[in-house]
Amino acid sequence: MTVSPSRVDAQPTASALGFGLAGVIGFSLTLPFTRYAVPAFGPELVGPGRSLPAALFAVALLAVARRPLLPPPRMLPSVVVVTVGAVVGFPLLIAHALRSVSASHAAVVIALLPAGTAIMAVLRARERPPMVFWLWCAAGTALVAGYLGFAADSRFGIGDVELLAAVLLCALSYAEGGVLSRRVPGWVITCWSLLAGVPAVLVIVVVTGVPSRAELTWGAVAAFGYLALGSSLLAFCCWYRALADGGIAKVGQVQLLQPILTMIFAAVLLGERLDPAMIPVGLAVGVTVFMAQRARPAER
Repeated sequence: MTVSPSRVDAQPTASALGFGLAGVIGFSLTLPFTRYAVPAFGPELVGPGRSLPAALFAVALLAVARRPLLPPPRMLPSVVVVTVGAVVGFPLLIAHALRSVSASHAAVVIALLPAGTAIMAVLRARERPPMVFWLWCAAGTALVAGYLGFAADSRFGIGDVELLAAVLLCALSYAEGGVLSRRVPGWVITCWSLLAGVPAVLVIVVVTGVPSRAELTWGAVAAFGYLALGSSLLAFCCWYRALADGGIAKVGQVQLLQPILTMIFAAVLLGERLDPAMIPVGLAVGVTVFMAQRARPAER
């Protein structure tokens, strides 16, 4: 499956940017709500397990729209890539990481996601990036590594390894989903990926179960409900639609807002203290990612 140069180079429309912003706002709430729900439900259920109720809605959407429940065989490998990254890997790793790092700290690491998405888009489309592209990406990586090494709120640990692995898997799934969404509507890709992940998620949930000392509250239940429908379904429907309509690299710039929005939501919803260094680091990383995407290579 190749990417049309005209679609890649086209200027994003207001509609594409609007869908992209809606998706980013939805994603920005994921970390605070995940941290809120993990003590009650455990990282496995809050992470990949939240896709199970979302899959039920996906079946209903596909049935109403008279779409097949499974992708055609030629698209199945790509859908599996999206599933492994966005449905299983990213939520599970993030939920585990948030047991040892704050949502604000995680937001700074996840600021690497737009650069990772752009790199995966380059590799997926077999483009030749100029040296300046890689220099800006290296600058962003150095900023995040510096923050992790010298930030006052934590040391580099297993939580940061999990976050970096989550970024890698999510970037791959974003690029693959964006390419798929050029042929099939983004909401269909989202539904297919949720359904494809059901067997693996069921195994994880059955094996791990719910924490024996879980303290269920209405707030925790509401947080889990948002993660199931907002983060796992609606946000991805908007995001893949935006990537398909406006281009993976260009619309990915909208995601530069995500770390700052996450920090704000974490402060409002969780009462987390905003580390004074987090905002300038997040903004600086955003600048490097923006410049890296502007240096997006030409097609062969």
